[in-house]
Amino acid sequence: MSVSKPNVIFVLLDGARWDRVNVSNDFQEICKEGTLLNNVTTAMPYTIGSINVTFSGLYGKDNGVDAYYNVLKLKEEIKNLPVIFKKEGYFTACDLLHERILANRGFDVHQSHDEFSDDLKLKHPSFIKQCLEKASGKPLFLFLYFSKIHTVTVSDVLKKYEWNDKKFYEKKDENLKRYDDTFVEVGKYMKTFLDTLKKLQIYDNSIIIFFSDHGTGIGERFSERNYGSFTYEETIRTFHLFISKDIKKGQISEKLRATIDIFPTILDLAKINTNLDRPGDSFAEFLLGNSNELRDKDYTFSETGALHGLHPSPAKSNVFCVKTPTQKLMYLESPKQWKFFDLMDDPNELENKYGTNPEIEKKLKTILNEFINNR
Repeated sequence: MSVSKPNVIFVLLDGARWDRVNVSNDFQEICKEGTLLNNVTTAMPYTIGSINVTFSGLYGKDNGVDAYYNVLKLKEEIKNLPVIFKKEGYFTACDLLHERILANRGFDVHQSHDEFSDDLKLKHPSFIKQCLEKASGKPLFLFLYFSKIHTVTVSDVLKKYEWNDKKFYEKKDENLKRYDDTFVEVGKYMKTFLDTLKKLQIYDNSIIIFFSDHGTGIGERFSERNYGSFTYEETIRTFHLFISKDIKKGQISEKLRATIDIFPTILDLAKINTNLDRPGDSFAEFLLGNSNELRDKDYTFSETGALHGLHPSPAKSNVFCVKTPTQKLMYLESPKQWKFFDLMDDPNELENKYGTNPEIEKKLKTILNEFINNR
């Protein structure tokens, strides 16, 4: 007897910070339904770059979407998840903040919503029902974009403050409260979303991934009003919550992983073999409980080029970092400045210790330079 293919449903919680998930009781309860990875380095701390890395399994320098100004330049020859799942017989659909987030490639339905007027706790359940009807029995591959954090901490902030307005950076406590209040709404949305899947009787045959594309700054770094300017932990460290009947419940891992690992993991969970050469490492066996321990990656990379601020570079990346489980080396190309942080002793990255550990710095500099120059 053949086993039906699982639905695969990605739910982006845009701008969700890994270190604020505890403010939502709903989020904590939902975590009991699956496995949470909360130390996943985003390859790019802005949505368009991050999502294209996740869905292609390739860094921006390899997939073509390597800067803010290259939003729709995913290389034609690259097979991303929507293309792969459509070929596997899935009905594919997405609802985005705007259509440029992800190219209309491989999607049966490619639509966007209005972040200011649409209630996504109503719109997304309705969208799922519509997709089920249109799928006519096919399994679903869905990508839904929850944009509440973006609206409150990006769109509203950009209207009120210029990047160099010191008033914003002086209100970190107020900014954090506004952020936390919004994250409570994220948890409520997640609960409504899962309740919808259960009512539609597709929860038990679905792989659900609630994930963050990047974090959101609340004024910690001057010139970064929200994200995309630097590669500090508050914006490059993300979380991914995996839920399905086969995935181990109540499991949490802080092991270092990267967004390039999501691509092979999802294909393994869906039992799809593509023979594609991708740099990521699957951790599907850990999610399924077949491996009791998830190892740290030796190092991960992140890069960005700001739209505004001290070092704007929307046409190409000019800030890079290599991160290990305990340390980070950062390079700011415009001022040609190196920064080295001990993530164990200084998790908030307040003290640049570059020059204090030349042996490790030299090793990480070689690794990072190879990443930067191989483009």
